[in-house]
Amino acid sequence: MTTQQSGAALIVSLILLMVLTVLAISTMRTASLGLLMAGNAQVRQNAFQLAQAGIDDVVRQNEPVGAGGCDAPLVEDPPVAVPELRGSYITSVCYRGESISPGNSVPRIITYNYEVTSKGATDERDARARLVQGYALTGASGR
Repeated sequence: MTTQQSGAALIVSLILLMVLTVLAISTMRTASLGLLMAGNAQVRQNAFQLAQAGIDDVVRQNEPVGAGGCDAPLVEDPPVAVPELRGSYITSVCYRGESISPGNSVPRIITYNYEVTSKGATDERDARARLVQGYALTGASGR
């Protein structure tokens, strides 16, 4: 008795193996792309936090020394490294003018208005963020 085997089981199993391999490769690429996107989001958030740290530092000093008008070219402070966020920030302050604070019990208290620009940059993947925020100082210490 002779049996002829056509090898159909071998062909079907090879096709299934090929489909499973393509599926596994696709899943791996999707997972690695997800990790890359999450890493980019983290680095972008670090750049934002660096820029915010620059603004916080300027406002905390409460004495904007050498702030020129906002129409003149901005003079940037030297970069400040923040090792915890693996990056640095650069700030500049400009003077926006004076205003009278309404609602005070003492009349004619002058408020000095400033604008802070802060640029945060990470060492990793060169992410950058730029924030601009206004703030005001009321009283004699403002200018």
